Amino acid sequence: MASKDVELGRATAEVAEQVVRELTAADRALQSVGLGEVPDYAINGGLLVSAVPQNVLNMAEVRQRVTLAALWRLWARSKNVAAMHPSMASELATYQLGTLPGQLFRNLAQRPPNLMVVFAEPETIALDTGGTGRLLAILFCGRTEPEKLLCLTSDPRMEEVAVTVVSEPQADDGTPLPPPPGGSAPVLEFCHLSIPVGADSKFTVEDLALRLARKRGREEPTDAQRGMVERALQVAVYLCSSKADITAPPTLRGKSANSGKQRRWNKPDSFLRLGWRLGPRLKAARVRVQEARQSAARSTDGTGAAGGWRQYPHQRAGHMKTVWVGPGRSLADSRLIEPYWVSQDLVDANGEAPEGIIRPVR
Repeated sequence: MASKDVELGRATAEVAEQVVRELTAADRALQSVGLGEVPDYAINGGLLVSAVPQNVLNMAEVRQRVTLAALWRLWARSKNVAAMHPSMASELATYQLGTLPGQLFRNLAQRPPNLMVVFAEPETIALDTGGTGRLLAILFCGRTEPEKLLCLTSDPRMEEVAVTVVSEPQADDGTPLPPPPGGSAPVLEFCHLSIPVGADSKFTVEDLALRLARKRGREEPTDAQRGMVERALQVAVYLCSSKADITAPPTLRGKSANSGKQRRWNKPDSFLRLGWRLGPRLKAARVRVQEARQSAARSTDGTGAAGGWRQYPHQRAGHMKTVWVGPGRSLADSRLIEPYWVSQDLVDANGEAPEGIIRPVR
């Protein structure tokens, strides 16, 4: 029987393949109508759109495909994938974000360029277009100003981080929506937003959600837009931390590495694990404290704790904190402040706290 890590690795590969198929399909669609020569990193198109018969692809479809094809061509230069551990994904979803400095996101240059963060066990989120879907991946690229051209996240000309949230729309029964008639439109949903990285830029989740809403012709963001922006920023801030739990998977040796026994796919050039050490540890600590709370409740007289009022052990929310480091404290970094515990001496019968729950991220 395959281990949990192996199962998660396979699931990640399947999700990554699903996203890549959609991006390459957009590129092929452009090739089929003679737009294969549109500049690789152009976003929003517009150069040769008038030459395409509207009964083949309308203006909106061409622009959408130019954007997806540009993302594909740029990502395919290095094919970097980071697999988000499900436990880490769940933890990050609870982390609070305050006001963020744009400069922080230049730290993406310290990661492999244009990472595609893939969720092995996609969560269900509200979609910008209505309904719900499975969050499959978040793709990070750079973007230059004022040309609005895509670039690598390691490019010093980057003025914004271009973020694409990739979701799979669901029907009411939770199954994936079928492809549209003719199969010309994308099956997945792509939500594009941008993060400013200027030295003077400061913003909140609400600020970026408002920008996204106005691109859609709305005066106020919807809850779905807020949720999508917050999820993207939670992942981005963690990626930008110098203390983030990012590791390469171990190299398989021996019989288990026999290529004839493994599922083949277009493996990315750089495959990383995101939160595979920290995520399970935080989940285990959460389970321990929940069990301790139930035990403490049974052993008290109903006043909170024996011998006087005490709060039951509980976890206070984790959050992201921006810190300034380097010469003159001029460089932005982020720290993940792990959830901490109240009345931790009540965690078990021996008065011991769960192992490792207050250690800093390494």
